[in-house]
Amino acid sequence: MSSPHRMTLGKITVFFILAVLAAYLPETAQQPSAIEHSPGPSRILHSPSTINSLAGVVGTNVPIVGEAAPDRQQVETTIAADPRNPSILVAGAQDYRLKSSGEHRWHGYYRSTDGGVTWSSSLLPGFPGDNSPQGFASPLHNFNATSDPVLAFDRMGNLYYAGIAFNITSSQPGSGTTANFSAFVAKYINDGATYSAVAMIAGADAADKPWIAVDTTGGPSDGNVYLAFDGFLSNVPNSFFATLFTSSSNGGKTFSLPFYAPPNGIGQLPGVTVDTAGNVYVSTEAFDPTFGTALNYTQVTKIANGGTTVVQNVKAINPAHMIPSPLAGGSFRALTIPQIAADSQGVYLVFDDVRLGNSNVYLTRSTDGGLTWTSPLRVNDVLSGQHFFPTIALSSGVISLAWYDSRVSAPGTMTALDVFYANSLDNGSTFSPSVRVTNVSFNPNIVKRTDLPSDLQPFMGDYIGIAATPLNAYPLWADNRFSCDTFDALYNSCVDQDAFTAAIGLHDFAISANPTSQTILQGASGAANITLTSLPGFQGNVTVSSSSMPAGLPINPESKNVTLPLGGARSFNLTFATTTSTLTTSFTVNVAATSGPTSHSTQISVTVNPSQRVGGSIVPVDKLGLLIQFLPAAISISVALTTGIVALKFWSRSKGRRQTRASSK
Repeated sequence: MSSPHRMTLGKITVFFILAVLAAYLPETAQQPSAIEHSPGPSRILHSPSTINSLAGVVGTNVPIVGEAAPDRQQVETTIAADPRNPSILVAGAQDYRLKSSGEHRWHGYYRSTDGGVTWSSSLLPGFPGDNSPQGFASPLHNFNATSDPVLAFDRMGNLYYAGIAFNITSSQPGSGTTANFSAFVAKYINDGATYSAVAMIAGADAADKPWIAVDTTGGPSDGNVYLAFDGFLSNVPNSFFATLFTSSSNGGKTFSLPFYAPPNGIGQLPGVTVDTAGNVYVSTEAFDPTFGTALNYTQVTKIANGGTTVVQNVKAINPAHMIPSPLAGGSFRALTIPQIAADSQGVYLVFDDVRLGNSNVYLTRSTDGGLTWTSPLRVNDVLSGQHFFPTIALSSGVISLAWYDSRVSAPGTMTALDVFYANSLDNGSTFSPSVRVTNVSFNPNIVKRTDLPSDLQPFMGDYIGIAATPLNAYPLWADNRFSCDTFDALYNSCVDQDAFTAAIGLHDFAISANPTSQTILQGASGAANITLTSLPGFQGNVTVSSSSMPAGLPINPESKNVTLPLGGARSFNLTFATTTSTLTTSFTVNVAATSGPTSHSTQISVTVNPSQRVGGSIVPVDKLGLLIQFLPAAISISVALTTGIVALKFWSRSKGRRQTRASSK
């Protein structure tokens, strides 16, 4: 037989054997006949960054108000994040835009719907010259100044804006009077987009230093609004000036008559928070109610039953060493207020203290409902300089702190001030290294208040603010970097003091699955690729666990520990090895990844379809066994076919030769 014929027979034989193999080889998870893939993996996105650190990824410094004339002060900053939409932020500050010089400051109202990148800017209705229907209807229309702005959201997108309103009479710098100090709470609805109304707080005189919190627990007192402030009880003869507490159970329409918290009236400069059980905590500095002298401890009063019943009052910091005003190296007023916050793991109190000679930032915490408190932990990681005006926010198990910090100033001076940030992932037991938030240091001593009281004193406010979402923290501070862009000759002072913020991306990771849906025949196997990706700054161990709903889908591995490197990714296969007894239904596989307080998940849809049926029973097809059983027969058939073809070719060729001989005779 010639070579071409041999090659043809060889190809026929190989083709026949390959056809048999293709028909009987076992299925794999990648075969379209067994699994149908949906397009593309899911992915968690993160905001862009500019500065990476172990504490977080610091974004661009953003001035939130702009440069419109008269371009004056924004100070005593406050900020809140909408729990229904983490892209919505609302901020506030004392805003001096009403006049080009001197009084009067008013509550500025700033709102962002893109995570703090851009901001709208307005004033709380009722300001002097506000002729709008809202302005005329507001009880604030009877005052010409507001101060001490503080913000808080409820769970339904309502925003509460607290402060004090009063009247200033002033003819020239260094002179004038103030009167009629009253506390109020304004309300905005629709995620802070729409002004609603203002409620004045009755039963108190000479209101000062308010702080606000809202019950967001989902419990019996959910939505209650709680306000603590300093003042006199107007309905009690010879009352003393101390911290008062009031609450609203009807969405801020009306507030209860205030009472002293603590009841002995020795508290001032309050903070307020609500724990996950609905208990309210009011922190205060202790002052003698008669003489006003500091008693050198900080206390926390616990109030239960929807803000109606004082349960206890505990000395949380004893002794406390309040910072002097001004701080060494500075000339601006330094009257600071401890801030308090709570989550499911405890209650946290942050404060500045000069126990080491200079001002440092400390945190103490309680895990037993405020009965006992830990020894104060210093948060700032550099001792040199002054560290003051701390602010706190909690989200998803992360404790975020920010403060003013003069570590880069020359020793003994405070001409270069910055904002620093640190966080804790272990409920306040330890904190990350401090990270600088400001990209430009500024001089805190060059902007005078230019408004009563103390209008000739340099002023940085009495506090700054911070808000937090699961992915970002947003400190908000008064910043003097551009202050001399506007100069007030009457007060001989730079006055362009801007409210700045920056998004700090909290270290995080992403989890994705590919494919996100698939169909498997009963008795066959499927697989999905699980990928963990380090978002900027994250590294560490991640525990991945998987389960199905309904239960019964075999998953391997059900749990796995993955070490994720800085800036890297790790993948593994999750397999679904069904058996003949696996339910034929659609399963939802939840794949959860957890590292400390951070947790993310992704889902995979797995549909198990019936296999081949005979007589109503499921008969699994063992193709590898069939292949082994029929391979000898297949080889015999192949050999027989080959032999027959060769014989046919030989007979055909012999017949041709005989015919040729016959014709030649």
